Amino acid sequence: MVVGLSGVAGAGKDLFFKLLSEKLNCQKFSLADALKAEVAPFCFDQYGVHPLTCSREQKDSIRPFLVFHGSFKRNLTNGRHWIEELNKKINKNNLTNSIVVITDIRYDDYPKDEVHWLKKELGGLLVHVSMYEETPSLCGSHCKYFKRPINEEEGRNDPKIKAQADYAVEWKKVKGDIHKQLEPYIDGFIAWLDRKEDGLSAYKKAEEERL
Repeated sequence: MVVGLSGVAGAGKDLFFKLLSEKLNCQKFSLADALKAEVAPFCFDQYGVHPLTCSREQKDSIRPFLVFHGSFKRNLTNGRHWIEELNKKINKNNLTNSIVVITDIRYDDYPKDEVHWLKKELGGLLVHVSMYEETPSLCGSHCKYFKRPINEEEGRNDPKIKAQADYAVEWKKVKGDIHKQLEPYIDGFIAWLDRKEDGLSAYKKAEEERL
């Protein structure tokens, strides 16, 4: 089974994977890992930032460069460069009885872009993650303010990808016991998977046979 996570930067895609992996046997993959590895020597030499180990604040400082280089390679290959790089990595791993989770499905510009690859070539499911904060309004109710796209690329692609999602998660930005507050969202997703034909039930059966 393959699950692709989408959503703007900071919406909680990695957090979603972390919480899901605590309940199911998952392996994490990222399209951006090959990009970060490719530019790491230059970024560290010129900016003192290592893309694969830096903090979110440091990553935000080099994000324009990452977007430029990533987009340049994508445009040369009709969106396929980073897809083919990740295909190599996935094919090298023994993924039997594991749920493959790709944590950064971001683009749908070309006919065989990331959404097409996930759904048509890998037979995967697309999950869109949104995060919001609640603030009181003048009328006494609460308004939701969703995390906004961090750049033009996200702003253009995120609505298109969200419209094609098989499952959508809208969770509140929380403090304190993250597990207690966000676990119901993960349980809801797992229950949805379990209801799908050839979905989680097939995965569980394979797990039982392996054990």
